[in-house]
Amino acid sequence: MDEKEKINIGNEEDDGLPVLAQVAMQVVIDAGDARILSEQALKKLHTFDFDGAEELMEKAFAQLQKAHNAQTEVIQSEAAGARYDNSFIFNHAQDTMMTVMTQCNLTREIIGLYRVLYGEIQDRKSVV
Repeated sequence: MDEKEKINIGNEEDDGLPVLAQVAMQVVIDAGDARILSEQALKKLHTFDFDGAEELMEKAFAQLQKAHNAQTEVIQSEAAGARYDNSFIFNHAQDTMMTVMTQCNLTREIIGLYRVLYGEIQDRKSVV
């Protein structure tokens, strides 16, 4: 992560929200965007648009990477000595990110399975 992307993490408030809560909200937003992209990728499979599905999954994983980077920065900050109050919103953000990460990994596997099945169907059509 370059310096421009680093988040100033601490307990100080900005815009009325603790910075940790702001980071948590960004994680939820980025993970939510990844979830939407993953769902759109699955819909592409209805028409066997594998390239479209893969393109959407690349975008989904890019969003997940942004969420992961923000979470990692908080964890590294705490490991370096920063202390935070327990944050249910940050816990929710981590849970959301992990759930979406699983969804995206499964979607990628489903795309692979659809490719195999589609190939089998096409092979059988050419034999008939």
